[in-house]
Amino acid sequence: MMEQRACAACGNPAGDANLCDECVKDWAKRLAWLLKAGMPALRQIAYKQATTRERSPRHGNAAYAAPPVNEAAQALYSAVELHLQLAGGMLGVKPIGRDRHERPRTLRQWADIARLLLHRMRDLARLDTAGDLYADLIRLSEKVETATTRAGERRLVGVCPDCLHVVGDDGPVRTPIYAAHSVRYAVCPECGAWLDLQRVRLEYLRSAGLMHITRTQADAARWVRENTGVNVSGKDLANWRSRGKMPSTRRIDRHYWEWNIMELLACAQDRAGRDGDGV
Repeated sequence: MMEQRACAACGNPAGDANLCDECVKDWAKRLAWLLKAGMPALRQIAYKQATTRERSPRHGNAAYAAPPVNEAAQALYSAVELHLQLAGGMLGVKPIGRDRHERPRTLRQWADIARLLLHRMRDLARLDTAGDLYADLIRLSEKVETATTRAGERRLVGVCPDCLHVVGDDGPVRTPIYAAHSVRYAVCPECGAWLDLQRVRLEYLRSAGLMHITRTQADAARWVRENTGVNVSGKDLANWRSRGKMPSTRRIDRHYWEWNIMELLACAQDRAGRDGDGV
């Protein structure tokens, strides 16, 4: 009988590995993003071939020459490469060297290692350190995304639920969590908590007291997809409504309906549960 382990990241069943399939998929997605977009963009910023600033960098005291590189971006670039080299070292990817802490580290460059790791995700997931490696990559990829994304492209998802348990002088600590639309997980910059952004967003909507939205059926389905990540169509909403699952929904005119937020979220969660059972 195959040993059943719990995922080191989310706690779901992971079979004989230390990470479940969903977390491995997210790990691979982040690696692929770093390979194709994140690291190339960070390299351009590090060598000042590109910038995420809205203003021109040509300002300030002209008596002092600006450094030829962006030192913060260069340090982050090196940190990501070192992380990938250490992951490769744990898999025995040759040639092997050692870092200053005497940990095995492949001497290949980051792009070569990333491609190799993407072909060995199952081996990575079986490492005893898989949970730590995945968490480290989450943190690093979030930093790379922040460094390479204009502030206007990131949106407020909600507040960190772990920080809310800490009471400061002005009440519960409300740490805002910002992320790009496509990101699923994040790490709180204040307390370091691992966050599922779908859950953070839903709790934020509930706490804000947002009860109703007025949308067409298609736009309501799009709202559900954007705020929960659950693949819901306008036809799904029509079916749920006809089965009496949305008693508070009422038609405003020919195309527009007033939708109850909690009923939309409940139906989305029901759909997510049924989809999960079918996997």
